[in-house]
Amino acid sequence: MRHLLRQARLERGWTQAEAARRLNMSEREYRHLELGTRKPSLDNLRSIHRVFGIPYEQLVEEVFDDRTRCAP
Repeated sequence: MRHLLRQARLERGWTQAEAARRLNMSEREYRHLELGTRKPSLDNLRSIHRVFGIPYEQLVEEVFDDRTRCAP
């Protein structure tokens, strides 16, 4: 998630503060998402999809990557 968010933000020339404002979250919350120290809520995923235009499928794959998947 962190690389995806950072890339999307930088492509738009936004600061973390600007991205947070557009996503309707605190700078701290956004910074944690971009650093990968916190996983996004469903509401956050919706906002990220709406603001950055990243497909839901891609967002979900980023959140539930191989390192966090439960073994069958």
